[in-house]
This record gives sequence, structure tokens and C-alpha cells, in this order.
Amino acid sequence: MTRSQPARTGRATLLAVLLALVGTLAAPTTPAQAATAPRATVNPVIFVHGQEGSAQQWQSQAKRFSGNGYRDDLLYVHEYDTSVATDDHAIAGLEDLVDSVRARTGAQKVDILAHSRGTRVMHAYLAVPERAAEVAKYVNLDGRTAAAQPGGVPTLAIWSSLQPNGSIGGALNVHEPEASHTESATSAESFAHIYAFLRGRPPLTTRVLPEPPTSVEITGRAVHFPQNKGLAGRLEVWRLDPATGARAGLLPQHVVRTGADGAFGPLGVSGRGHYELAFIRSGERTSHFYFEPFERSDRFVRLLVSPPGGVADSIDTCPAHTALTIVRAREWRAGTAEDDRLRIAGTDVLNPAVSPQLRQILGLFAFDKGCDGVSHLEAALPPFDRIPFLTATDLSLPADPQARGAIPVTETMRGAGVDETITVPNWPSDRHTVSLLFKDYVDIPSGG
Repeated sequence: MTRSQPARTGRATLLAVLLALVGTLAAPTTPAQAATAPRATVNPVIFVHGQEGSAQQWQSQAKRFSGNGYRDDLLYVHEYDTSVATDDHAIAGLEDLVDSVRARTGAQKVDILAHSRGTRVMHAYLAVPERAAEVAKYVNLDGRTAAAQPGGVPTLAIWSSLQPNGSIGGALNVHEPEASHTESATSAESFAHIYAFLRGRPPLTTRVLPEPPTSVEITGRAVHFPQNKGLAGRLEVWRLDPATGARAGLLPQHVVRTGADGAFGPLGVSGRGHYELAFIRSGERTSHFYFEPFERSDRFVRLLVSPPGGVADSIDTCPAHTALTIVRAREWRAGTAEDDRLRIAGTDVLNPAVSPQLRQILGLFAFDKGCDGVSHLEAALPPFDRIPFLTATDLSLPADPQARGAIPVTETMRGAGVDETITVPNWPSDRHTVSLLFKDYVDIPSGG
């Protein structure tokens, strides 16, 4: 994984000032400190994701909250099974989480952010007065409209280009006409509105501030997608050669076993390093996950694995080719020179047929349809062309039995003008899955 560096004029001074301002506020909380912490002076924040969502849509904003002084024990996510059509299980789980968070932090009330289907969950949740009384403020992210603020709770409603006329009566309604559906939940622009609404003042920064490279830790879960059900297995954390994606050294940096909840961490990593997380289960293909550098500690890493009968069953696999899953929590958009570009081994794979703006694409699958060694990039492959937020393209990527080849994947994010490259080994798709997770923002490179 390599990156072209944006201009840094003035960045060192800006970063030093921001870190000085928030450094004392954002100190990590130890278990002992949490156990003896006084009643919270700011409300804990809970994020409720939408359809086919997870904590991945919360990672960026959680790091921004952290960089603005929120302790780790004030930031939470409620994950639920979105393959179930009804919301009863999601509402019950959220009620349990709110009770747990209030008990742990000593807070009388919590603030809740919800996105997309999560807003449907929240409108039903807040319809019960006893539950609404425990929520101080609510943020409705590009979801349900309403004639009045749900449950009478003070509400901020942010609307993307998908709902240009969205409104909640009595709420603070903010329209972001250039934002896509998920982008409205993950962007720096939305964070500025959210933070000001919750705290009554602007944030010190909307950037994701890097931590000292030796202080970075990652925590997360391996789960079935989209059930968000934890998976037990062996997790290996490998530091990589950024130029080739090959593992650096003979042994992984960490080896841990996840339990039934799929949880792992905290695990120390270098803020300057490039990493692979390999998730291994007996009798299953090894799942390889590749990331841009973790410039700041991340408590919400998610390793999404397709279950039997899931979406990955529609991917053709064979020993001779590599299949890729490429994910970003900001929609891939193609059609104009100002839109995103995504090159796999030098081949542009985004076009209006594969990633039209209306389909709000977050995940792209690239594999050799029929294992025939021939690429066809002119249309999205079925059934992915009908699955919300997903698409697929027929791209032949030759594999090596020992994964000795390299596949560079480069994105150019719209509005940023910066190339980000993640290079991965060419694992055979019959025995390995390969997922690449790009950030939805351009970060500040980690310092010394």
C-alpha cells in the first residue's frame, strides 16, 4: 500500500496547534479510570447503522469525536441483523445498550445518531416516552421524515442528495445537496453539524488527527455480513511491504483467537505501517483484509465475512484467478471527470454502468466471471446489479498458488485529487477471499 502525498504547506503548524488543543482532552481512558469515572460531563454517543450496515459507517466519525476530546467509553455502536425485515430485535437490543451505557458511564441521558434504516428503528424507539426520556439529543441521518421531532427529543436532521426535500417538523434540518446517502453520515461536513448540535459549539477540528505512531491500537470484530453475527476463529495481524503487499517477516505481529462474539483487541500497530488482517477458520477460505495505514486508534474495525448462502456465493472462484472486494464508506461515483476513479492493476473499473450515482455504491466485487480469463467491464454483473449499495465487474486477475504476485489498487477520491494505493498479493480465489478497505476521507499523514 502506497500513497501519493498531498501538499503539506502549513500542515505541520496546523497539526501541532490542533494536537496541543485536544491532547489533554483526548487522553485514553484506562479500565481503572473508567471504573471510577464520575458522572459524565458530556453525554455518551451511540450510532445506529442502516440497511446492510455495521460499525464501518461509524469509524470515521468516532475518530473525529475522539480527536475532539471524547473518551473511548463515551462512543458506542448498536449493530443488528438487517437481513430481518422487522425492527423488533433492533429496538430491543438498543434498549439494552442504552441501559448498559448509562450504567457504565453514570450518564442520565445519551445522544443517538441513526442512519438510513436506523432512523426507522429510532422513530419507533423514541415513540415510547420512557425511552425518549433517556435520550438528550437525536441526529437523523438521511432517513425517515416526520411531522414532528420523534418523541419530542431535540433533533438534527441531515439530508443528502437522495432526499432533497427531506424534513422533520420542528427539527434543525440541514441539506447537503452534493452528498451521497452514506456520505451524509460519514463526512467531515456532517460531523461539523453533528458536533455543534450536540455540544453547542463548533468542533476544534473536523479532521481525523493522527496519534503518535507507537500509540495506535485497533479493536474490532469479525462478523457475518449483513447479520453482524460474531465469528470465532484465528486472527493474524501481519505488517506488510507497502510496495508489494507481501508480508514483512516470517511471523505475524499478533495472533489471537476470537470467541463467539468475534471480538479482538486492543492490538498495537504502527501508525505508519501497512497491515493485513487474516481471519482463519477450519474448513473455510482464509479471509484477507487490507487497509490504509491506521493513523489513529480505531475501536470499530469490522471484518465482514459472507455467510453460506450469502452474497459471496455469486462470485465465481477458481485456482487461476484472484477475486477482490473493495469497500469505502463514501459512495463510488462515476460519469464525469470530477468523479471517483478506481484502477485495479492499471485498469479503470468505474463507469456509469457499473457505479451509477443513483445506486449509491459502497462495495465493488471484481472477479473473473466464468473463470475464462477474459474481462468484460461494460456492465455490472448480476445479481450484484440489483443488490443495494453493491456492484460487480468481470475482471480477470491471474493468481499464483503462493500469492507471489502483486495487484495494486488505486483510487482517486472525488474532490481530493489524491491517489491512494493498496497493493495486495494475488491469492487464488478458490481458497482465499481478499478485501480492501479504503478510508472515506484523506487523512493527515502520521507524524513522528
